[in-house]
Amino acid sequence: MAPWNRMTKHFIRDLGVLGDYLIQIGTQCEEAFRHAIEGILTQNVDLAQSVVDGDLKIDELEVELEEEALKILALHAPVAGDLRFLIAAIKINNDLERIADIAGNIAKRTIEMEDLAHATPPAGFHDMARQTQAMLHDVIQAILRRDPVQAGRVLAMDDVVDDFHRKLLDNLETRTAEEPNAVPALIRWINVVRLVERIADYATNIAEDIIYMEEGDIVRHDQGR
Repeated sequence: MAPWNRMTKHFIRDLGVLGDYLIQIGTQCEEAFRHAIEGILTQNVDLAQSVVDGDLKIDELEVELEEEALKILALHAPVAGDLRFLIAAIKINNDLERIADIAGNIAKRTIEMEDLAHATPPAGFHDMARQTQAMLHDVIQAILRRDPVQAGRVLAMDDVVDDFHRKLLDNLETRTAEEPNAVPALIRWINVVRLVERIADYATNIAEDIIYMEEGDIVRHDQGR
């Protein structure tokens, strides 16, 4: 086999490894967020602690993916679509790691609330969480399929989460005046609502990177959507 063909074969294999890393990290992030939401809604401290403990594994995978991407850049000097894939993969990797960190922070709020006066979740939180979970699931599937159309649908979902975010914060602000004994827990809920909205923002960032990766279009500053 000619050296050029061997290099091409190794390049394709290395890109496949990188894609596998992305899916593995994405799947673990989705699970961490799902467990973080279940933990806070049921006040399951053990489940919340498992999310916190699992963040280290995702951090390790994030480092491994970045090292793999840098190795490909150094060995193969990719151009055009392959270079876009590498750039997008590095950015997506960073955003997934941040999602895992946020899931861990949500879980920490559950642990903190164990010893506080109980406060029920704000009205609409379940729906906000479900919408954000759907965004994260769909964007990870878009990574798997390298599907810019599905990524575009994720972008459209973010406005719904933003609307929930505003309404829930208004609800919680009112409740802090009406439920003085529950203020410490309500403050944690305010933080959780903001954290969930940030996960939706990161899912949006990933969707934008998928579109860039597959079509070369930068949609981050597209005012038309």
